[in-house]
Amino acid sequence: GYDRFSLQTLYVFALNYILGVGVLGMPYAFSQAGFLLCSIIIISVSIISFITVMWVLEACERYEASKRLHADAQPTESTMILRSKGSDASCTSIDRHRYEVVDLIAHFLGPLHNHVYSSSLMALMFIGLLAYTQVFCGAFGALVWGNDSESTIWGLGQFCFAIVVLPLSTIELDEQVEVQSILSAARFLAIFVMVAGSVVALILDDQVHQKDIDLPTSDAHCESMFTSCFSGFGVAFSTALFSQLFQHSIPGLVRPLRAQEDRLSKVPSIFAASLLTTCSFYLLLGMTAASYFRGDTKSSVNLNFAGFLFGLDPTSTHGGLLLLVRCAANVVVVFPALDTISVFPLIANTLGNNFYASTSRTMVKWISCRLMEYGLCKEAYSRPDSANRRYSDLSSQDRSAVMKRASQLSTLFWRMVAAVPPLVASLWVSDLSFSLLLAGVAGVYVAFFAPAFLQLASGGSGVFERTRFHGWYSNRLLVAPVMAFATFSLGMVLIQIVGAVHHLYET
Repeated sequence: GYDRFSLQTLYVFALNYILGVGVLGMPYAFSQAGFLLCSIIIISVSIISFITVMWVLEACERYEASKRLHADAQPTESTMILRSKGSDASCTSIDRHRYEVVDLIAHFLGPLHNHVYSSSLMALMFIGLLAYTQVFCGAFGALVWGNDSESTIWGLGQFCFAIVVLPLSTIELDEQVEVQSILSAARFLAIFVMVAGSVVALILDDQVHQKDIDLPTSDAHCESMFTSCFSGFGVAFSTALFSQLFQHSIPGLVRPLRAQEDRLSKVPSIFAASLLTTCSFYLLLGMTAASYFRGDTKSSVNLNFAGFLFGLDPTSTHGGLLLLVRCAANVVVVFPALDTISVFPLIANTLGNNFYASTSRTMVKWISCRLMEYGLCKEAYSRPDSANRRYSDLSSQDRSAVMKRASQLSTLFWRMVAAVPPLVASLWVSDLSFSLLLAGVAGVYVAFFAPAFLQLASGGSGVFERTRFHGWYSNRLLVAPVMAFATFSLGMVLIQIVGAVHHLYET
């Protein structure tokens, strides 16, 4: 049941949503933009992300208040149909809270924004899932075959990945607690090894003290990597922009806590702690790894740890210690594989729920009719003779049983729709660089524009203006600077797209 979902669990899930493979690009961003400039960008993005996360959370409260106030109004599609949990009291009390951000958009902003948000979310998540699949397959191939590309078996990486992530993508978040906790611990271990390994290497490696601290971009008048290098601003900004993105998952994360009023009030603190943790990870990893690898820092820093010995001299170091550090380095090398196994099911689950919330009730009704037609709901009926009746003649209890079964099948279908196509597409798609830039446009809308519009529309609802989550971030005057940041971010992404198109034409 939902009782297993505690505040600690919420913290773990939030971290797993936020910490994608993008964390591996932070040291490269620090090496290109300088420690001071990159730190300012990351901290600024983290603060703005917290504000927009809280706006979505407040919009959830206003949405529920609106539903309670207008109880006789036509409920949304997802709240009428989405019933995939059991019949125990705790789950039943939470079922009425089943909605996604797409429901908030439709309720407060209307159909136009609803279509824009749905399209943006689909583009962002589909391309993201495809990228995660490719990252896993790349790490899997490097681990199994090394540099011998001729020995690879076509589709084996995708098959192994699918065996793990497809079952996880179809179950509820509270049923993934143990798996996500283990993967989160593995993620913490890998980040700790990268940070600690860089620090140890800085201390033990005598050659590092003889290196010039100027970057390869010194021709652009960058004096030191420890200050600012504005020629690397684009790299740092694009890396940091989506490093704290989980606004689209807020309703699903909070849902299991809706029946626990004492815990629900602490949700803002948990989200703040999650963003503070990830921001600290980014700063620590970026500074330590870039300090050691400097101009040799790769765009994905785990590649720097292939054969990494933590600054030890292999000729004078004990064999057991060398074996230990090589094992630790291999943990970092396979970090992307562990990371994608954690985040892929969460993203597929969220995307599937949004698909389901966006669809009409026709599908669930059609499934209900097919279940009755083929006698697949007999064990759920309260009366044996109900199997021979039409749906309209069933008791309310039996109707609920049929609709619940149909809803479960529909939810499963949409989550598979979200998870399977990226796995299949990764068999043929090899270069995602341009697609990721296009997804960046969608990401700016999902992460920044949509929450700002929600805050404006829902916050002006009079009686709904102040919620239990009210705080300094609730001030509507903050909408203008967030909108300005989102517009600037969109401009930066579009500039990169134009540059990529120009490069394609040149080549």
